[in-house]
Amino acid sequence: MSLMNRTELLFETRELLARAGFYCSEICNVRPSSFDFVARRDNLLFIIKVLNNVDALSQEVAEELISIAKYLEGVPIIIGRRSSFSMLDDDVIYFRHGVPIMTYETLKNYLQGMPPVVCAAPGGFYVNIDGERLRRTRMEQGVSIGQLARIAGVSRRAIRMYESGERATIEVASKLAEFLGDEFIQPIDLMKLIEKEEVKVKEIKNEIFAMLQEIGAFVLPTTRSPFHAIGEVIRERFIVGINERRIKEKAKLVFSLSKVAEKHSVLFMDSCRKKNIEGVPVIEKEELRKIDEPEKLIELIFERE
Repeated sequence: MSLMNRTELLFETRELLARAGFYCSEICNVRPSSFDFVARRDNLLFIIKVLNNVDALSQEVAEELISIAKYLEGVPIIIGRRSSFSMLDDDVIYFRHGVPIMTYETLKNYLQGMPPVVCAAPGGFYVNIDGERLRRTRMEQGVSIGQLARIAGVSRRAIRMYESGERATIEVASKLAEFLGDEFIQPIDLMKLIEKEEVKVKEIKNEIFAMLQEIGAFVLPTTRSPFHAIGEVIRERFIVGINERRIKEKAKLVFSLSKVAEKHSVLFMDSCRKKNIEGVPVIEKEELRKIDEPEKLIELIFERE
């Protein structure tokens, strides 16, 4: 792919996903933003951020991106071109602060049914091992752990770890496959990678968020997204905006994100004459103050959708 600037790469990435059958949100033109757009196909939701230099991803932004992805039930992905030291290789998954990183070509191959199997980590390139299959094949052929360790050039402990599902270097995986005559490499499951990450819950300082908590809602504040929080009330999740400037423009973006993410949305305002803006329900602070049960809050949001 020819060299492009970040904006060109962003639009090409969105177009690539659209051609692959993904329903894409509008691009988030709010800066700074922890992500650029979201894209869904069936049950697969991507939260996409595009960076030319992936080292620009800070830990704070990465933590928010992971938290948003987990509560929207999606996968965060950085589409990048290089790090500060070198160009990124195609068909390799990299990581920064726990967020998966790949090139445009890697994403393209993934969408064409060729998921990546190689991931970069300190010390080199690694692959996921189907540990149960490795153990079963070894035992069926009467090969001891010690013998297999000598063939692969690793310790017995390493073989036991591989049989438990630990990653192996490409070189070791190749030796195991060649000796046992079987293939043990597994494609990388992006969703499972994110399941291991923890959500960083922030302190509630906003008055409206505190009021929502008093009603019984869970609130995950955000600081670098086009919205201000993700809320959960009786298993219903909402994208939340508060006291927005350029309210019509922001509401349109929030609506687009919520539709693709298949979540509800709501705006909490100090005062507003309208009950719905660009498809997003609006609740005034004084209205919220009078709500004392989570069911009533949900009813009001649904009523104004």
